[in-house]
Amino acid sequence: MYLVLALASALLFGIWQFALGQFRGRIPREIVLLGCCSTSVVVYLALGLVSGDFVLNSTDVLQGLAGGLLNVSGTLLVLKAYEIGKIGVVTGVAATSALVPLVYSFVLGESLTALAASGLVVIIIGLVIFYVPAAMRRTPGESQSLEAIFIALLAAGLWGLAIIALDLGTRVSVTGTMFMSQFPQILVTLVIAFGIKKVRARLSGRSLWIVMGAGVSVALAQVAFFTAVNEGNIGVVSVLGSLSPLVTAVLALFLLHERMARLETIALIVVVVGTGLLAA
Repeated sequence: MYLVLALASALLFGIWQFALGQFRGRIPREIVLLGCCSTSVVVYLALGLVSGDFVLNSTDVLQGLAGGLLNVSGTLLVLKAYEIGKIGVVTGVAATSALVPLVYSFVLGESLTALAASGLVVIIIGLVIFYVPAAMRRTPGESQSLEAIFIALLAAGLWGLAIIALDLGTRVSVTGTMFMSQFPQILVTLVIAFGIKKVRARLSGRSLWIVMGAGVSVALAQVAFFTAVNEGNIGVVSVLGSLSPLVTAVLALFLLHERMARLETIALIVVVVGTGLLAA
């Protein structure tokens, strides 16, 4: 069951990323993130109250705040890396965040069958096939900055640590911990948007509905992800959760008619095979 939840989280994360991509260059990212986080707060509270899972004790509050702070710190670093480096390289390096909880799972002594371990290796190979060609493409104005790679690695480490911190909190209450994790992100984004950048844009009409939908999607993705972590292997769940860019690519193919490169199609097939081995 936890594998199904992990794949569901990847699907929902992919939908979230696809929705956010619709605003690229049109609406300041801070406004979009604020809309998503604010919507997610409401979703976590509603789900928690309906399910009876919503609990706020010292563990939920502290781990939620820590995880949220690590998440937003990683996001800010990635945005900085995008400014000075090649987008494909930064995205690929940042995706290594899944390796942090994977190593953590080995430290905890969580074991896998030989078949499941093989599936995990195949999935990682598929992700490499997906990311590396994009990293090698050159676009005018982009550079292979070592500083950008270092910053992206640091961001990946922070995102990976955020998963571990939130995992410790969600063992008590998934919705309570995730509810608290949004507040550092909202506070930091507010400061940047209105205190530093003096953003004046706002959401309305169709844009507002899309952002709210994205907020619901990422909230459900996080609930599915950490419920899966509580039931299964945190390393496996993290690797499966990192498949979301493939979901985004497939959505772009069918909804925006963007062509998938040959290697991206091969990566998708490899990942499906690996997932089948993992679930067998």
